[in-house]
Amino acid sequence: MVLTANDILIGLEIAVAIMIIIVLYHALFIAVDLRKVLRRVEEITSQLEEAFLKPISLVEHVMEYAIDLFEEKHADGSKKEKKKEKKSSSKKK
Repeated sequence: MVLTANDILIGLEIAVAIMIIIVLYHALFIAVDLRKVLRRVEEITSQLEEAFLKPISLVEHVMEYAIDLFEEKHADGSKKEKKKEKKSSSKKK
């Protein structure tokens, strides 16, 4: 039995087709596992983001409260000064 070049070429094509099927099969499982890993990474990232943003948000609220309190006291102080100025100017007349 003599193998011709055509027979060898057909055998190689069959071998390549089988290898491509095996590679695609493994690529499918790799893609599924990669999706699971990426989902988990996204979950961890969101948890880390929440952990970092919580203290920052708390500091922001404290700063806003302090600024509001300062502005309120500053506004009260300027109102008292204006009242004193009006009283002193009316006494001078």
